[in-house]
Amino acid sequence: MATIYAHTNDGYVGRNNQLSWSNARATTSGVGSSSTTNSSAIGTSAYRAAARGGGYVFNIYRSFFYFDTSGITEDLSEATFKVYGYNQGGGDLIAVKSNSDIETLGTADFGSIVGWNTTTDGSGGGDNESNVTKYSAEISTWSTSGYNDIALNAQALADMRDDDTVYICLLNYDYDLLDIEPTGHTSHRNGLYYTNYTGTSRDPYIDYDLAVVAEDNAIFFGTNF
Repeated sequence: MATIYAHTNDGYVGRNNQLSWSNARATTSGVGSSSTTNSSAIGTSAYRAAARGGGYVFNIYRSFFYFDTSGITEDLSEATFKVYGYNQGGGDLIAVKSNSDIETLGTADFGSIVGWNTTTDGSGGGDNESNVTKYSAEISTWSTSGYNDIALNAQALADMRDDDTVYICLLNYDYDLLDIEPTGHTSHRNGLYYTNYTGTSRDPYIDYDLAVVAEDNAIFFGTNF
C-alpha cells in the first residue's frame, strides 16, 4: 500500500446567498473560494436556507483536490480517496474528474469539472450524471469524526497510471449533480478537512495498491523426433 497526499492548494469554491437555484448553479463562476483554509463545515453542499426578511437563498459548495501521480506507471489494483469529515455529514456526495485549472483555485473554478453543463431547471433538466467522468459511486454516509473512504473506480485508476496529475472534485450528488432544487438545510451539507490543516493527521490522501503481475514459471521441455 502506497500513499499520496493532496496538494496544499486544495479547497472549495462556492456560490452562496443566491435568490434562486438557477442563480446558484447555472454558472461556471463562484462568489467565494479558498485554497488556504484548513476545513469547511459546508465544503461540499447544496442547500436552501431562510433569507433575512423572508424567502430563501440557495447555496452550493464544491471541493477540489489534486494529486501528483507522476510516479505511478503500472496498473493499480485499487485506490481509496480518504477525506476526514468535519461538523456536517448529511448529504450524499460523489467524486468526479476535475481539470488543471484548479491548481490555482479561485472563484472561476466553480465549474472546473470535466464534461460539466450549466443547464439548470431544478427538476433534473440539467442532470450531469451522464456528462461528467465519475471517479466513484455515490457516497451515502459521511463521518464527521474520522476518515471517509471513497473507493476510486477503474477510470480513476487508469488516470492515476496514465496522467502526471489527477484532479478530483467532490460535489453533492442528489441536488447539485442531478439538478434537483433542494428544500432542506442541514441534511444536504458535508464538512471536511483540507491539506492546510496542521500536520497530516486529517489531510486528504489516496492509498493505492499496484496490481500483481503474474509470473510465468512454466518449464518447457524440448522433444527430439
